Amino acid sequence: MGANEDSKSQFPYLASANMNKNEHHYKILVISDYREINSSRPEAEIFVKMTAAGHTIHILSYPEANHFNDRFRSNGIVVIEHHPEKKGSISFIRYLRKLIQDEQYDFVHAFNSLGLTNAVWAMSGLKSKLIAYRGYAGQTHWYDPMMYLKYFHPRVDHIICLSQVTRDFLARNMPWAKNKLTIIHKGHDPAWYQNIKPTDRSTLGFNDDDIMICCVANARPFKGIPYLIEAMNKIPFASHIHLLLIGKGYNEEPIHSIVEKSVFAKNIHRLGFRDDSLNIVAASDALVLASTHGEALTKSVIEAMCLAVAPIITDIAGNAGLVINGVSGWVVLPADTQALSVAISDMISNKPERKRRGLNAKEHINQHFHTNNTVEGFISLYQRLNQKR
Repeated sequence: MGANEDSKSQFPYLASANMNKNEHHYKILVISDYREINSSRPEAEIFVKMTAAGHTIHILSYPEANHFNDRFRSNGIVVIEHHPEKKGSISFIRYLRKLIQDEQYDFVHAFNSLGLTNAVWAMSGLKSKLIAYRGYAGQTHWYDPMMYLKYFHPRVDHIICLSQVTRDFLARNMPWAKNKLTIIHKGHDPAWYQNIKPTDRSTLGFNDDDIMICCVANARPFKGIPYLIEAMNKIPFASHIHLLLIGKGYNEEPIHSIVEKSVFAKNIHRLGFRDDSLNIVAASDALVLASTHGEALTKSVIEAMCLAVAPIITDIAGNAGLVINGVSGWVVLPADTQALSVAISDMISNKPERKRRGLNAKEHINQHFHTNNTVEGFISLYQRLNQKR
């Protein structure tokens, strides 16, 4: 399935690609945005590993994605610095259709909305399988006409869902095609975080005896920040207990007033958006997530677990199985401020236990949410779809 002469003239960067493929190896085109390093890594590493396993990968991404574009190329992946700038771009649709026709990909991954809305038109009548991706569980309703230009479009052959709650939500809204849905977690690797150095606590005004409880989340309604503050209020005030809120929106109403009225107001630190959030998490005693709904394998929780920092989370469907209560962290009912307060108090009072659960959390990611499992899931899906040709 090598490129023909016309494709080599129009797409010269493909000429040196390894086009050899046997029945167990696939040729795959990926359309995605890899400009943000931390959030893109779990996805990007999937295709680095797949290339090492013998599959041929081409990636359409932004020229500004310098970090991963270099990493992809150094691992034998063809990078085409061309990404659609709008939905339904006629020029990009023509470009993409020509590329797919010439290269005869087995599968085309569209990981974002811009890629998907262009790919459904570009791939009309073509044999390549189109695979979409959905992480967030909401906003894919059957009555939304835009969904029929994306996930519900008949040209979409399959949708990879990040979690069970994502799959269930899509299945309810597209019952005519629920057989197109497969759950594959975007795995992590604790080894990615081995060079993350904990922030020097003194730079934040704390010492080694202080308890640092970290919450990394923008202050959206479903993040449950008011419940978290109320849970802190139920703990007897102690000057060495500090809650660090990292993200946007904490100085806005109603969160600002809730924080100001808290018993712990002086010990609640609104740090805003931080480029060094991972370093702060690594220096913390625990990470807390009080979400009431809307999550699907929360990245900040996974990162904390990879750093062996004990998580305290709520029992919502999107994070089912991510943390095992009493083993790799604490899990409480959502919106239950008393239960959340008890879990935080237990963490505060028992240093050996929070250390144990933090180490178990890291091992839990290794065992059940590792990127190797993700790659196996992708290849298994390819095999199933290939049998249906």
